Amino acid sequence: MRLRPSSALSTFLLSLGLSVGLAQAQATTHVELILDASGSMFSRLPDGQSRINVAKDVLQSFIASLPDDPGLNVGLRIYGAQVASGAAACTDSALVLPMQGVSRAALQAQVAQTRPKGATPIAYSLQQAASDFPKDSGKKLIVLVTDGQESCGGKLSGVLDKFKALGIDVDLRIIGIDLSDTAKKSFNGVGTFENVQSGAQLASALGRATQQVVQPVQTLLPVTVNLTSGGQPLASGATIRFEAALGGLKTDFQSGSGAYQASLAPGVYSAQVSSAESGIQMFGGLSVAVGAANTFSFEVGQVGAVKLEVAPLPPTAGGKLKVTFSGAPAGERNWITIAQKTDADSVYLDYQFVNAASGSVELNVPDEEIEYEVRYHLANPDGSTRVVGRSAPFTPRRVAASLDGPASAVGGSQIQVNWTGPNNDRDYVTIVPKGAAEGTYTSYFYTKDANPGKIDVPITPGDYELRYSSDNSARTMASRPVTVKAGSYALEAPQTASAGSQISVKWTGPNNPGEYVTIVKKGAPLGTFNKYFYTRDGNPGKLQTPPEAGDYEVRYSTEGASPNPTLTSVPITLTSNQYNLDAPATAVAGSKLSVKWTGPNNPGDYVTIVKRGDPVGTYTQYFYTRDGNPGALQTPLVVGDYELRYSTEGVSPNPTLASRPLQLTAASYKLEAPSSGPRGGTLQIKWTGPNNPGDYVTIVKAGAPTGTYTEYFYTAAGNPGSLPLPAEAGQYELRYSTEQASPNPTLYSLPFTVK
Repeated sequence: MRLRPSSALSTFLLSLGLSVGLAQAQATTHVELILDASGSMFSRLPDGQSRINVAKDVLQSFIASLPDDPGLNVGLRIYGAQVASGAAACTDSALVLPMQGVSRAALQAQVAQTRPKGATPIAYSLQQAASDFPKDSGKKLIVLVTDGQESCGGKLSGVLDKFKALGIDVDLRIIGIDLSDTAKKSFNGVGTFENVQSGAQLASALGRATQQVVQPVQTLLPVTVNLTSGGQPLASGATIRFEAALGGLKTDFQSGSGAYQASLAPGVYSAQVSSAESGIQMFGGLSVAVGAANTFSFEVGQVGAVKLEVAPLPPTAGGKLKVTFSGAPAGERNWITIAQKTDADSVYLDYQFVNAASGSVELNVPDEEIEYEVRYHLANPDGSTRVVGRSAPFTPRRVAASLDGPASAVGGSQIQVNWTGPNNDRDYVTIVPKGAAEGTYTSYFYTKDANPGKIDVPITPGDYELRYSSDNSARTMASRPVTVKAGSYALEAPQTASAGSQISVKWTGPNNPGEYVTIVKKGAPLGTFNKYFYTRDGNPGKLQTPPEAGDYEVRYSTEGASPNPTLTSVPITLTSNQYNLDAPATAVAGSKLSVKWTGPNNPGDYVTIVKRGDPVGTYTQYFYTRDGNPGALQTPLVVGDYELRYSTEGVSPNPTLASRPLQLTAASYKLEAPSSGPRGGTLQIKWTGPNNPGDYVTIVKAGAPTGTYTEYFYTAAGNPGSLPLPAEAGQYELRYSTEQASPNPTLYSLPFTVK
């Protein structure tokens, strides 16, 4: 049935929420409407109206009331309208119209065509909305209309963080439609929240949500209707009555000057036209808007009824229905809808556009055992529609569902559940505390994905229920009790250990998916972890202890809840280690240095050389302590003040556990050879240098780039060394270079002529 408030309520709607206009703003105002199009929006409110139709009527009436204000920008984002299920449903959120002025017709068309289908990714939608707003000083408002809580695991607590990061100050208003207590609580601390249970309440809530940037407009708008019958003007003899989609007083039109006229508040209407030629006919989808012409043309001539047949009969409640049509009139945007038989012609739950004389479409069937019908709507050029065909009424039938699973399970475990049921799109099986509100869910699987399916059991012991439910309805189709029992947990670990060492930990527990053992500071917050191993990886497991001495805990935890709970723990004290480095105080730059170390030789311990004062965690050349004692380090080529550091990879950034200063001095380099030689000959060269690993002597063209080489010998091969001379005469250089840097630097050079 259609909501029909009193005349007092009609006056209230006119003055306080729907006939709205922006105040003469000092700056621009950006308003983004976000509409929930999840599958559950098909459900009905306590007064019998479907949630989606109430939301559409209110939003379209609100949009119709927006004034022609150059400072006002209104956009629309819709989630849940494109993807029915699966991972993609949790990113199904689209900005269908950006906040660029007020495009009333486009906004209303998008709202009107919205078809509920998928999930409820509220957090994702609000995060995406941060990119929808400009970074200016104007007022910014989000109004989110939803009938459920977040269904994709998003965290609502941080949804405005992205706005803050972008420097955007936004006012978030959330209007819930008939939410459960659990869903209401999920919005605690997130923007400003209000719950409604009727179209009138939703209209009032929308007015309150926008009152900071919106002021009422009291003006009634002139509306003109032209009638034709068989294409010929029908200027008199007919009666026309408009009724607001939100209910209220009906308005009769007066004839005169060849047309019918009346004054109406902005909003969405349906019209009843009665004439001697065609009897009573209904027209829907009529928008009376600020700044529009508000002129409508109705053809009231008789139209041959379109034949509509549906299958299967009866259809499955919450399932699909095939509609076959024939004898349809011409039109590019005619459409077929499904509605409750007693609903007004303008009301529909699902639709498909058609543009042929015959064919078939598929519609979603609500999860209700009440009488429905399918309707064929003829679209008029002015945007109104007229029903010209109806199917025989039908009543969907619910398919019985059942669940088969264990009567008890260990908390945190995974169980298999067999099911029978309608297996409609977005039917799912979940586990919830006994007596939880309808529509509550925790771990779940969609029935289309598996039979049997797997459910992760909650950690907390107690009485629970397995439920067969659907995103298209809050109704529980089947349930089965299950008792969750506490698991048995224990840990065996040393009471003391060296900081940074590796310890062995033996554990007792159910070894459920996601269970792990970690080591943390004594009294660390719940869910804290450092190094860890999963229980599935073996028993006992290995743990790397932190490098800092002190009092710690070894904890058996699980990823099955957030924050990860501690299921059992044992204390452990980490003792300090002795660290020392023994090496010369000075060394030649580029030389190989022997370093003796003292330390625990824990996994990941290493010795490196860095510039004195470099940040913690810096490293250049290094060796792992596990590779031997003493270890060898190649010193840098650049002279200066350095440090030897004993560090570990056990923490990030890798801490310095011991250090020792080291000064690198310059080496002495020299080449002795004749100043010239014959091409193709052989040249003996005596060299002076540190003979570091990778040092070599080569001959290159005079002025060749650093790192160039041709024939060469390593200094390690002997002194003097021998070089073949190039076959081409010219000016060359003899160079003493090294491979320790790239490009290999020239440490000494001598000119040479090849004759």
